[in-house]
Amino acid sequence: MNKKLTTFLLIAITLNIIGLYAALVWAPVELTLGESYRVFYLHVPAAWVCYLSFGISLIASIMFLKTRNEKYDILADTTAFLGVVYASLTLVLGSIWANVAWGTYWNWDPRETTTLILWISYAGYLALRASIENIEKRAVLPAIYNIFAFATVPLSYISISFWQTLHPMIVSSSGLTITTNMIITLLLNLVASSLVFLFFLNLLYRIRRYERVIEESEDVFWR
Repeated sequence: MNKKLTTFLLIAITLNIIGLYAALVWAPVELTLGESYRVFYLHVPAAWVCYLSFGISLIASIMFLKTRNEKYDILADTTAFLGVVYASLTLVLGSIWANVAWGTYWNWDPRETTTLILWISYAGYLALRASIENIEKRAVLPAIYNIFAFATVPLSYISISFWQTLHPMIVSSSGLTITTNMIITLLLNLVASSLVFLFFLNLLYRIRRYERVIEESEDVFWR
């Protein structure tokens, strides 16, 4: 690992430690849920990175279809994989929060349900890639699929605005529903989680590029 990447990782770890301290200690107690609400500072950043990952994956797929440059295909694959990981975290942390707030881990709330649909859609993307042996087809067909799958991202995000839901809203028609210290803690954790995502994106992208070189070499060898 080069010096720049090591420095970046140290900054990300430092911010995450500070963010975790702010979330667990510095941020004030929520009046209704008490200390249990603090999972909020993990759940929201996980959801943010999930949406960010799939957004990058969409752009990369479009760029691949336009240019046929394999670096965009690798980027689309890498970010889709990370998006599924963070979507899984979002669902798990959201279920913990739901149990604290509503007394049940799952109640088919619109946000829960649409996020599950999002997870299934992109798990399907990864399954589609894994099922195709031909390198060219493995890039083109999932790229097309990715464009349609992305519709589940805005669906998940806007679900609490269009359907009756128990899911809390940070910003409502009456303004912000959390205190200044809570906002600072949330923003800190959003930045920290984004840096961790970028680190793993860089690392995984490099690994996938090496894998692609090896795969293409083997393909040429066996012809």
